[in-house]
Amino acid sequence: MYDINKFGWPNNYQNTNYGYPMGFNPTMTKCCRKSYFRILNALKNAPKLDVYVNEMLMTSNLGYGEFSRFMKFMPGTYHVVAKASGSQNGPLFESNITIDSNLAYTGAFTGDALQLEEISLYMIPDEKENTDMGIMSALKIINLVIDSPYFNLVSGDGTVLFSDVNYGDVTNNVAIPSNTYTLHLKKQGNDQSILTAPNLDFQPKMHYTLFIIGEYGEKPKIELLIPEDGLNNLDMC
Repeated sequence: MYDINKFGWPNNYQNTNYGYPMGFNPTMTKCCRKSYFRILNALKNAPKLDVYVNEMLMTSNLGYGEFSRFMKFMPGTYHVVAKASGSQNGPLFESNITIDSNLAYTGAFTGDALQLEEISLYMIPDEKENTDMGIMSALKIINLVIDSPYFNLVSGDGTVLFSDVNYGDVTNNVAIPSNTYTLHLKKQGNDQSILTAPNLDFQPKMHYTLFIIGEYGEKPKIELLIPEDGLNNLDMC
């Protein structure tokens, strides 16, 4: 295994359709300027969400643990509002975000839906790589469990793929031989598995991001999400 990508920290914004991308300007002809953006609902006590960007509905009825589809955006500043689906009450979250060029963003809503001041939109950017991965797969994890200890991710043969992963951490990509794996999520310093994910098929030349969501306590309710990764199929330079 080896590190094939190092990227800066994501931005954390707190409460305060394909075709032309949002913010499109016909004078911007360079294909590498556009980016992509999707939403993940990882809120504790989450209702289903309706999310608006610059007053346009981006996704509706987005349940806990669900991702919206990617949409194209041009670089710029955008106003994001999230509301409980079907509610006439005010927004759960409202803030501006910044989108840069040629990136695939996942905006993860984290925190507790019952405590509005704790809700954050965690902007996680991915940059396309031009590395020849051969028969390798690229893997990284993101810890979105707000009250978690440090986590280790261990393969079935005991290899520690990632260690000391705290809340909000986005690891670097690690290359692993393409194969079928069983992965174990463990608390640092404890060999007991909090979660076991069997029969994960990692294909050659593909990128995978593992999102850890849920609640940690005496009886942890932890989930491992492996969505379609934008770096595998989006039109990026």
